Amino acid sequence: MITIFVVLVSCKKEKKIADRSTKNNYEITMDFPDTVFLGKGYYGKINYKNDLDTVTTKLLDIRRLRFIEFGFLKTTTLNYDYKYLKKNMIDTFYSETNRTIPLYNIYFNKLGVNFIDGIITDQVRIDTIMLHDGIMQPRTRIITNEFRVTKKVFVIKDRTKK
Repeated sequence: MITIFVVLVSCKKEKKIADRSTKNNYEITMDFPDTVFLGKGYYGKINYKNDLDTVTTKLLDIRRLRFIEFGFLKTTTLNYDYKYLKKNMIDTFYSETNRTIPLYNIYFNKLGVNFIDGIITDQVRIDTIMLHDGIMQPRTRIITNEFRVTKKVFVIKDRTKK
């Protein structure tokens, strides 16, 4: 009877761990207008929260250096894969804090439906000292998370301009 109880409890714990690992542990929202004028620059920001905040919330910590960037391209279609996006990014913005990535002077040259399509790369480099071959040696552990972010933007002509 005790053996059956232990097996049931063990299975239940494993299920919880599996459920926890599949949970999304990040939050991303983009504050950018849905409709913009053709050729006019707009500003916005990406609000960002990730599990790497548990490692460090400082970007310029010497022992735990953290970089958060948003590389993107402007496009009228999303008919491409992740590799194409990484290879063809046209611009990159870097975060000001661990929570905000500013977007500066983004403009569109094509009327109709356009997209801001990009990848947030969040990287932490942790410097440690470890025993290797009987000698204490410096080591760096790099943890990188990447998230694809897409924003649909409708571009119209400014009718107030002649």
